[in-house]
Amino acid sequence: MNVKEMTRQDCVALLKTQRIGRLACVRDLKPYVVPIHFAFGDNAIFSFSLPGRKVEWMQANPHVCLQVDDVGGPHGWRSVVVDGLFEELPKGPDLDDSAAGVERMTAPIDSDRKFAWSLLAKHANWWEPGSLKPGATPTVSGSHLFYQIRIEAISGRQALW
Repeated sequence: MNVKEMTRQDCVALLKTQRIGRLACVRDLKPYVVPIHFAFGDNAIFSFSLPGRKVEWMQANPHVCLQVDDVGGPHGWRSVVVDGLFEELPKGPDLDDSAAGVERMTAPIDSDRKFAWSLLAKHANWWEPGSLKPGATPTVSGSHLFYQIRIEAISGRQALW
């Protein structure tokens, strides 16, 4: 096995093809890691969530890390780590937050939210990981939010057999 550093271009290529990553945040010197559904675009990671521990922790400390990998092949693995800053994407005044489901939501008017929406909506059920709580009935209400992670650094490694 040969392990080597990935170029930024290789790291970006992996981020563009993957949808699930592990988001790490820290509050009061305690780490918290959760899987998230994401989309990559314009030097940022975009995602969608309901309020909860992850969002509260990122609001308290916006420095986060995302790890994304591809380990499915018999010829090796690739892993990328993104260091960045959490930023909530504010709602535009025309966003319908009273919708009972994502399928009835109107597209956000703010340009960053609209861009995030366009990237995430390219994939089936993009909203499910961010709108479902354990044991809860699936719903999207006025409390959901879009956010981005502004990328400060990207690094990656790959192993080839």
